[in-house]
Amino acid sequence: MAPVPECLLRFDMQAEDGAHCESSIVIDSTVNGRSYGGLGLVREIDTESLGQVAHRKTLKSGLLGLPLGGAKAAIVAPPHATASQVARLLSLFGQAAGPLLTTRRYSPSGELGLDDADVHCMLSDCGVRLPRHSLRGRSSLYTGLTVALASLAALRVAGVRLSGPTAAVEGFGKVGSATALALHERGVKVVAVSTDMGALFDADGLDVPDLVRRLGHHGSSFVNKHIDADRIPAEELRRLAVDVFCPCALPAGIDVAAVGQLRCRALVAGANAPLQPGGEDVLVGKGVVYVPDIVASCGGMLGATLSFGGLSTSATLRFIEQRFPALVEWLMGMAEHEGIPLHELATRYAEERFVAAKREAERCQGRLSPFDLALRLYRRGLVPPALVRPFSTRAVAARLSPGNGTSDVVLKWAHAAGR
Repeated sequence: MAPVPECLLRFDMQAEDGAHCESSIVIDSTVNGRSYGGLGLVREIDTESLGQVAHRKTLKSGLLGLPLGGAKAAIVAPPHATASQVARLLSLFGQAAGPLLTTRRYSPSGELGLDDADVHCMLSDCGVRLPRHSLRGRSSLYTGLTVALASLAALRVAGVRLSGPTAAVEGFGKVGSATALALHERGVKVVAVSTDMGALFDADGLDVPDLVRRLGHHGSSFVNKHIDADRIPAEELRRLAVDVFCPCALPAGIDVAAVGQLRCRALVAGANAPLQPGGEDVLVGKGVVYVPDIVASCGGMLGATLSFGGLSTSATLRFIEQRFPALVEWLMGMAEHEGIPLHELATRYAEERFVAAKREAERCQGRLSPFDLALRLYRRGLVPPALVRPFSTRAVAARLSPGNGTSDVVLKWAHAAGR
């Protein structure tokens, strides 16, 4: 049964100049009245899919032990909308959702055609004062890294020798390209990638750094430019015999029939909820090692929390590389010990931790301490990041460790990191 969201809003704005904006916000959960989640551009609104993604946001928070409510929003936009069209749509969305944005009942971040700079401008126009250390625009880089690290763990469980394993990445956009590059840098042969314009295949391995450059220059149409690789239909990528398949495109993009045709040994989800209902059971029945998105693609949330804590991009990447694999391996070990699929174990664990983190964070609400004062000064840029980096690193490391208790200070820090 699909979870029932706390709040579901639909807006249909018609401006005097004729501009039209259709959008929707789904708030799955709140902590101290606030929620956080991506805002993206879509061709049509699917509130059920939005609700699933918002719930996945809640589960990712729980998995990481962070007291952050989950939400998701979308704006209908034409394919390949121009910058001026996107700016106008965001302006109308800001007007419609103003009360939720200004009270921070919903705090958005950019995804699916939007970046954090776009969202930052929209929020500023709405009068939302942002912390100095938020919205750095690196979430896809961190997400790609956790998907790659989860893929390596999945390959070990699947019994694949880590000497030249193969991978296919569906959805070579921000997250997909970051995933492919992280896999490539760790010795995985990326043999196929796809965009909404087609797919490329090379059995000897694609030149991923070159593809990333071409993506930056040409967008998703780079697959139709002159590249020394075979062009194949995008749907054929799913039927390739590869060691790991990483879907990084749209939610609910893979139906049960398509899952049945997969020939991978492991599936590691970079997209939010990429499988339609029933797909997870089919995967498990086929003996495919499956790492769900709530585990594999939580890097964006983890990286944002660390960035808020004053860590540089390179330091954040090092932290994730050093700490995240242990969490994945622990979850896999617990799933094997209990004799249940990883996605069931991870969901149960995330739900339990979110309830506990929410309860403790709301218990701490209203308690003003010297730490609260210091935190407010830091959010305003009056305390230098160098003073808080050691604390923030220890705080996040404590939340990543399964079974660790939660201090009031750690909870307040984590909640503030949600912007």
